[in-house]
Amino acid sequence: MYTHPMGEDHTPAIDGNIDVVRTYMDPDRSPVDYHHDALAYWNDVRGEDWAPSWKDVSLLDFAPNVIPLISVTDITPEPLSSIYRFWGTKLTEIHGGDYSGKPPNLVPPKQLGLANTGGCGRLVGERKPHLEIKEFRNQRGLMGRAMVLRLPLSDDGETVNHGVNVYYFEPAKDNQPMADFFAGVFATLDANAQ
Repeated sequence: MYTHPMGEDHTPAIDGNIDVVRTYMDPDRSPVDYHHDALAYWNDVRGEDWAPSWKDVSLLDFAPNVIPLISVTDITPEPLSSIYRFWGTKLTEIHGGDYSGKPPNLVPPKQLGLANTGGCGRLVGERKPHLEIKEFRNQRGLMGRAMVLRLPLSDDGETVNHGVNVYYFEPAKDNQPMADFFAGVFATLDANAQ
């Protein structure tokens, strides 16, 4: 993986099959309404602090239809590692398993692993929310995308040690179930990474 000069992380096509392009942007630019609601909630509970603590956050404060699309990570900054404390039921359906208590590098596609420049690494380094957009492309064009709003939490007021992640998924084909879309994408990426 390399960092694109325009701020994109780019995983080159594997055997010419699937290309994964990650773009990071200001979360205020998200096209997803419930991302804006989650960001407003995060700002409200943090008050004057740069981030709220885990004890200040209640997943029950999120809309019932959004909770299944949330994961919460426990983050260790040095050396960087994380474990999913909470894994929403819709994420289980889409990814084919419950990853509560497991690290991100076990979530398909495993070949993407835990990048120090992405996800948790960005939260630890930047100490502010971000929106990650992953576009899955093949030679015919856009196959689908996933958008993740990541919100940092700090129990000590200094270190990012948790993250609330709010997902949105969009297949390029109308009416294609997300589980079917990602099963195909993940199988291709993981098979070619071996």
